Amino acid sequence: APVTVSLSYSDASGGTYTSSFTLTINLKNAYGGYGAAAPTRTPTTMPRPQLVVSAYQSDVDPLQPGSVFNLSLEVRNLGTADARAVTMVLGGGAGDDNIGSGTPSPGGLSGSSGDLANFAPLGSSNLFYLGDVVTGAVIEASQRLIVNVSTEPGAYTLKLSFVYTDAQGGRHVDDQVITLLVYSLPHVEVNFYRDPGVFYVGQPNQVPLQVTNLGRSNTVLGNLKMTAPNAEVSNNVSLVGALDPGGYFTLDAMVIPSQAGPLELEVLINYTDDFNQARSITQTLSVDVQDAPEMGMGGMPGEVGPAGGGQLPVDMLPEPATETVWQKVLRALKGLVGLDSGAEQPQAPLMEMPTEEMQSAPPVKVMPVG
Repeated sequence: APVTVSLSYSDASGGTYTSSFTLTINLKNAYGGYGAAAPTRTPTTMPRPQLVVSAYQSDVDPLQPGSVFNLSLEVRNLGTADARAVTMVLGGGAGDDNIGSGTPSPGGLSGSSGDLANFAPLGSSNLFYLGDVVTGAVIEASQRLIVNVSTEPGAYTLKLSFVYTDAQGGRHVDDQVITLLVYSLPHVEVNFYRDPGVFYVGQPNQVPLQVTNLGRSNTVLGNLKMTAPNAEVSNNVSLVGALDPGGYFTLDAMVIPSQAGPLELEVLINYTDDFNQARSITQTLSVDVQDAPEMGMGGMPGEVGPAGGGQLPVDMLPEPATETVWQKVLRALKGLVGLDSGAEQPQAPLMEMPTEEMQSAPPVKVMPVG
């Protein structure tokens, strides 16, 4: 193979010169010796498994400090070889210095260096044996965990390490990271701050509502709204605001039921969670509604008297008195001297309970003045 070489130089007087040379180089093919060139083999990688967490979910939503939940995982082998004796390490930190060297260290696998400050395993250790996973297969794994009570609301990552061997006995590890959201939702109770009593159909009744913060920290709540089917409500919306631990908020709503029977009162409280998402708290209370009683003479249920403006039953009215001849003559004389000569009308008895003095006093007789 000829190669042309060009040289340019100058002398001490400043003259420039150019020279060309032709060199011949002997070439050999890839298999050694002389002759025509031949194609070379392209190097390829060895088949290797690759484990990936394709999906995961928790059976408790939302997660809060102190929540106990089951974490379900779907693990898929996306590699080109089978993974043998797969072990999942929660929190990462496989702790095997010989991983990837093909020579497992004595004593097995250690997972004590994993990060489990916010999520800790329950019922078993953080090592979970999955077995063999062939190429393209999907297996499910589940682990029972608890959220640390000191965990603040936020998004936390949980590291997962999958340790396994390939067909040639080489040791490998695949690290995965999943994200879990921790909330701190309000812990409140909606109830009556006193016994509401019995409600009556068609009459306004007061509903003594109370919202109590049962949590260990302050909470901020939005509007409180009470609704009731088959009833007319008023004064049923109010802003709750901030509540200290053990603090409470009261609201006296008015309800006019339209039918008798149990009346369901639905209380809705709006608020915003730690991730600025709108949420609500719904609780249901029940009261008893009865038909309105008939009004008596006193103007109130069960009262009888002249204040109510009603009428006494016929059997309670006194019999009219019969006038004698002397009573008629006396009324005529009163009329001559200008006095009231009208006949005396029977009076309705007053429904009063006699006192002890009235019961012990002797009867009093009234004599007419002639």
